[in-house]
Amino acid sequence: MFELGKLFSHKPDHPMNSVESARRVLQQLERTPALAALTEIAAWADSVAGIDGFACDDRFAIVVEIETGGSRFAAAVLQDYLRHIHRRDQDQRKLFESLHSYWSALAAAYERCVLDHQAGEAGAARFTSHLAIAIARAIRACERAERMRQLRYIGSGAELWESPCRLFAYAEKTRLDHAAIVVYENELHSTIRAELLRMAGMSLAALHELPPEQVELAGRILGRFVTSFSWSAQALPNCNFVLDLAAATPPRQRDPDEALSPTKRYFGGGIALTKLEEIEGLVEKNLLAEEARFGAEFSPAQIVSVIRHLLIYLGPNPPQRRYARTAVTAPVAIIHGFAAISPRVKILDAGSGASIGDELNVEQRQRSDMQLAAETPGAEPEVWTLRDRSEWGLGVEIPQGLGAWAEPGVLCAVRDNDAWWVGIIRSVEASDFGSMHCGLWIMSKRPIATHLRVIGNETDKASNWETTSGGFKYSYMRALLLPDTVKAHDRPVLLIERQAIWIGELCEIMAGEHTRHIRLMELIEEGADYMRVGFAWVAPG
Repeated sequence: MFELGKLFSHKPDHPMNSVESARRVLQQLERTPALAALTEIAAWADSVAGIDGFACDDRFAIVVEIETGGSRFAAAVLQDYLRHIHRRDQDQRKLFESLHSYWSALAAAYERCVLDHQAGEAGAARFTSHLAIAIARAIRACERAERMRQLRYIGSGAELWESPCRLFAYAEKTRLDHAAIVVYENELHSTIRAELLRMAGMSLAALHELPPEQVELAGRILGRFVTSFSWSAQALPNCNFVLDLAAATPPRQRDPDEALSPTKRYFGGGIALTKLEEIEGLVEKNLLAEEARFGAEFSPAQIVSVIRHLLIYLGPNPPQRRYARTAVTAPVAIIHGFAAISPRVKILDAGSGASIGDELNVEQRQRSDMQLAAETPGAEPEVWTLRDRSEWGLGVEIPQGLGAWAEPGVLCAVRDNDAWWVGIIRSVEASDFGSMHCGLWIMSKRPIATHLRVIGNETDKASNWETTSGGFKYSYMRALLLPDTVKAHDRPVLLIERQAIWIGELCEIMAGEHTRHIRLMELIEEGADYMRVGFAWVAPG
């Protein structure tokens, strides 16, 4: 039916002043390389968001057309970015900037539709039926833009939460905040509240402690379970986080003694935590269906690692810093990778005459059997700047041009006088200008390098695998014993080179005349080239 109001409406002087004109412009980009096309589409979205004169419904329809045209290019650019996710060169920066600009502009364009509706601009009544979708898509685009910054470990600006809080407050006013909607075709039902909670969960989850591919995985996992978060306008016991819509500040852990406010919203992990634990159990047992694995590019170990991380930081008692930091400025030598670390720490060789106790204490007949290996040529340490330290943590600045490999989860070692301490990069914070700060967790100040011989399991021991030549075939792997590290579920912990292992496998520590057997009990963490494993001692015989 023809609408009389449209007869006298004036279109703005803009190349995309209708869906048809937007479609023509976008069609001209069909053969343009994805990166260049996405950069241009981001500019178009930004201009549509900024120009006056559009009716609410017209602007919304054009923004939808822009997103439809840009989605294919955005997917291709994101895939390229994730394919080279560990690089931090100029090419990768261009991919980041294009994606961040696209989602930021898209968020602004959808928000402009909402703000015009709120102001009663032309076409507001016709746009009302699309209002919930516009708000949800605006918040989703804000979250996607922020996720790109998290993938680069760039801190968020103070203005980050202004738009999501403003949009959600209007959704509450129009009673759309918890209405079930399909934000995009082929997606499950969501709500505006769930879109806000996904962004809140990403903000609270200490993603600067995860490797970049796991940051992306965390977003996908949260997207599936945020509808099960608890939520209230009251400070209920199961809502241990708070978001102030009026202050537009990031969500935070709720102080039990803080004053209540009508603009504060309280939330917590709720039954989503239970569901995450169920998924963790299915993954560990290899029972999670292929279509439910959040993407073929993620391994079961990565899924388990991220779920455990989310359970910790979104649970009822998120971790707090345990050790005080002392400011200090000094150069510090650092190396990374299992292959570079093993030759530098104390080495325990087979035939050394040493014995290992249940607490990983090493007894030796000859002190010379335990030695510090010479540093291997061609693997010189980098020198970073130590800024602060605690008993088991270091804060360091990475000089320009160094640390291209530095990201959360990387195994490294720092030199303290003549000894090497083994640790993991636990957090990375970068600036727009390229400087980087790293937080290191020191796992052991007395690491010992050795080898494990894989024996097998109770029913299939390697000693039963006779080769055609009449001998026996074993597999070996390098390991780092960590006598002073924190136990996992009351089990001692060691590091092994990353490879295919089976939980429950029996191994022999190659330690001189007094051999010890262990059973691998739990995969705690998987890094780029290492696995942190909890084990149990196996009694002789």
